[in-house]
Amino acid sequence: MIKIRESLLFIMMISTLIFGQNDTLTINQCVDIALKNNPQIRLAQSNYDINYSNLVITRSDIYPQVSLQSGWNRNGGTFFQGPSAIPRTFETYNTGFQGSLLLFDFGKTYSRISAFSDLADASAQDVINAKQSLILNTYIAYFDYLQAVKLKKVSQESLQQATEHLKLSRSLFDVGSKPQFDVIKAESDEATARVNLLNAENNIDITRLQLENILNKKLPPDFTLRDEFEVVRDSVSESASLNTALQNRPEIIAGKFRVDANKSFLTSAWTANFPTINASGGYIWKSFALNQTFEGSWSLGVAVYLPIFQGFALDAGIQQAKANLDNAQATYDLTEQAVTLDVRQQYSNLRLSQNQITASRSLLKAAEETLRLAEARFKEEIGSAVEVTDARVAYYNAQVLLIQTLYNYQVTYARLERAMGIFK
Repeated sequence: MIKIRESLLFIMMISTLIFGQNDTLTINQCVDIALKNNPQIRLAQSNYDINYSNLVITRSDIYPQVSLQSGWNRNGGTFFQGPSAIPRTFETYNTGFQGSLLLFDFGKTYSRISAFSDLADASAQDVINAKQSLILNTYIAYFDYLQAVKLKKVSQESLQQATEHLKLSRSLFDVGSKPQFDVIKAESDEATARVNLLNAENNIDITRLQLENILNKKLPPDFTLRDEFEVVRDSVSESASLNTALQNRPEIIAGKFRVDANKSFLTSAWTANFPTINASGGYIWKSFALNQTFEGSWSLGVAVYLPIFQGFALDAGIQQAKANLDNAQATYDLTEQAVTLDVRQQYSNLRLSQNQITASRSLLKAAEETLRLAEARFKEEIGSAVEVTDARVAYYNAQVLLIQTLYNYQVTYARLERAMGIFK
C-alpha cells in the first residue's frame, strides 16, 4: 500500500512538472506562436505571391506561345460558277496549331521582367518587415504582461503592509498611545492600497488580452511567462547599430529594389518606341466532311511592329515612368532618414534606461531603509502616521519605478534590434 501511494505521488509530481513546463512560455515560444498564427504575416505573404505571379506572367512573353485550335463552319448562299448562279450550302472542319515567338524588341520585355523581379524581391523584404514588426509587438506584449504581474505583486505587498500598519495603529489607539487620527490615516492608506491592487489586477487582464491578440491564441488560465526582466543584453555601439541598420533593415532593401524596378520600367517605356519582331507559324488540317480526308497546310512568317503614332501615349508612358522613379527614389531617401533617426533615438533611450536602472536600484534601497526607520519610529511612539505613509508611498513608487525601468530597458533593446533589422 505504501509503495502504491509513493508511485501515485511520483506520477503526480511528474505530471505537475510537465504541465508547469508546458504552461510557462518563453519569449521565443511566444514569437513562434505569433509568427504561425497572426494574420498579419499571411497578408504580407499574399502580397508577395501577387508580385511573384506578375513576374511569371511577364516572363512568359519570352517563351514560345503555342495554341491548339479546332473549328466547324457552315456556309450557305449563292455561288457563281461561270455564267450560272447556284444556291448551295457546305460545311468545313479544321484543326491544327499556331505558334509565335518574340524574336527581338530592343530589351523592352526583358526590362519589364527585371522590374517585376525587383518588385517580387521587394515584396519578400516586406514579408521580413512584417515578421520583424510582429516580433517587436510580441516582445512588447510579453513584457507588458510581465510588468503587470510584477506591479500586482508590489500592490499586494503594499496592501499587506498597510493592513499590518492598520492593526498596529488600532492596537496603539486602544491602549491610548496613538490618537484616532492615526487609525483613520491607516484606514485611508489601506483603502488606497486596495484600489491600487484592483487596478493592477485589471491591468493583468488587459495585458493578457493584448498578448492573446498578438499570438492569435487563447492562453490557458494558469499560464505563466518566464521572467526575463533581469536579462542583460549585449552592448553595441551607436555607429555599429547604424551601419547594421542601413545594411539589414528590410524597408531599405525593399526601397532599393523598388528604385531598380522603376529604372527598368523607365527603360521599358523608352524602348516602346522601337520595333518589335515576332515569328509565327502553324499547321492546319481542313476537310468538308468528317468522313473525308483532312488536307493539311502550313504557314510561317515574320512580322515587324513599329509604332508611328499612338496619340502621345508612349511619351506619356515615359513621363509616368520617370515620375514613378522619382517617387521611389524620394521614398527610399525618406526611409533611410527615418531608419537613421529611429536607430539613434532607440540607442539614446537604451543608454537612458541603463542609467535609470542603476539610479532606481539606489532609490529603492534608500526608500526601503526609510520605510523601515519610519515604521520603527512609529512602533516606538516617536514617529507619526504621516511619516509612515510618506515612507510607504515613497517605497511603493520606488518599486514601481524600478519595474518600469527594467521594462523600458528590455523593450527599448527590442526596439533597437528592430531598428537595426536583425530580428529573426
